[in-house]
Amino acid sequence: MFVELRNKLALLDEFFKPFSRQGALSLSHRQTRIYLTLTVLFGAAGYLFLLLFPALLAIMPVSLFYSLPSASTTEQWFYVALQLILLVVSAVMTYSIFTLRFSLPSGLELTREGFPRLFGLLRELCETYGQPRIDRVVLRDRFDVRLIKTPRNGFAFSTTRTLVIGLPVLLTMSPLDVHVLLARRVGQLAGKHSRVQSWLYFLRDMWGHYLSCCHGQRSPLAKPVCAFFQSYVPRYRSFSVGLARDSELEADRYALQAVNDRDTARSITCQVLTDTYLTRSYWPQVLQSAKQSATSKTPPHAGMAKLFAGGLPKEDIEATVRRIKSGKEVRKSAVPPLADRLENIGHERPLPPKPLSVTAASYYLGSAADKCIEVIDKRSLSKLRSEVIRDLGSEDR
Repeated sequence: MFVELRNKLALLDEFFKPFSRQGALSLSHRQTRIYLTLTVLFGAAGYLFLLLFPALLAIMPVSLFYSLPSASTTEQWFYVALQLILLVVSAVMTYSIFTLRFSLPSGLELTREGFPRLFGLLRELCETYGQPRIDRVVLRDRFDVRLIKTPRNGFAFSTTRTLVIGLPVLLTMSPLDVHVLLARRVGQLAGKHSRVQSWLYFLRDMWGHYLSCCHGQRSPLAKPVCAFFQSYVPRYRSFSVGLARDSELEADRYALQAVNDRDTARSITCQVLTDTYLTRSYWPQVLQSAKQSATSKTPPHAGMAKLFAGGLPKEDIEATVRRIKSGKEVRKSAVPPLADRLENIGHERPLPPKPLSVTAASYYLGSAADKCIEVIDKRSLSKLRSEVIRDLGSEDR
């Protein structure tokens, strides 16, 4: 009886805390339609806030036109004054929102002329998934492949779409593996199976641009907008985590339209194994080495290229697989566990990556690969030095 009562109390706790991460995940599993409806309303709330002020700006002059001629009592004049205040506030806020400008995702920008193989693959994938628009392709220093929509002004109805490709992905995976990862994102962007889910997924990053913009915003006119998004964005990201996981699973299914299920499963396994290895082993070693020798200028991505020239060593693969199976897998909250992703495409167990005969960096970047590594390493070394200085400073305190 005690156990039954405790379970009921746990259910009630989840019910009354639906906007917590755990509550949202529970709701997404048990009440899918209710969860999706709430997520749509939550995602649209950002647009409703932005449109509130232009709507007031359009309504208030009409309201004043009818209110002014008949105003005679103190109460009526108070109402007119209130309308004037709302008109001024809405005009100021509309101007403030419209003049917001957002930084595009930074990185080494890749061009069609300089990287024909990569852009040829992207053209082929866009044809497969219905010609979704991609405006920019940039190379960065993170182990990630993602598409980011950046608002062109504060009202966010027009966006610039940037495909961000992590150089570590190209250095550690095969061309076919990267083909799968790009197919996932292009299919997800097109959103043929669920446009609403795709829209809500990309809102997670898009609303985040308002937070980034507010960090460097000095204009007092933008403070109300920043105050709203500083409260809204973390809550939306927390609540939409269940939808984000579903969208990642959907992205894996999209990849099956371009690549067979076995190669897709192998690519997903390789992605998780490599990410876990880099996070748990490679980068901590690089950071430790930098701490021991403050003048060290060992380029981390050049070292990564040498380490993975023939693929991840077998003993490292086995150790990483054991870590994942033991439940110690490092993953972002928006990414489902490897077992769920494999089951989603009809596989029960991980398929270990094959030895690398050629890396995706050599294949897709061609003769420019070494130059790209050099440019990204300059930025990485600068970040690494800053991190070492910060860590040393915290140790001294």
